[in-house]
Amino acid sequence: MSANSDEGAKNPEEGGQSEDAAERRAAEKFIGDLLARGEAVFEGEEPTPRTTHVVRRGDDGRLTVRRLRFFH
Repeated sequence: MSANSDEGAKNPEEGGQSEDAAERRAAEKFIGDLLARGEAVFEGEEPTPRTTHVVRRGDDGRLTVRRLRFFH
């Protein structure tokens, strides 16, 4: 066995998940948590005093987050 073995790495073709899919799920979870706590609103909605982020859905369906301010 060599020191550079990728034995534990998952290959997307072998039933593993790609890094892009994992990154997308993590981003969607982060955004969902912000929305659940009332710390984010979708673009075009009126921000509340607790709003720290604005969520925008792109043409490709991806969600992006922009920070408005820090909450104290």
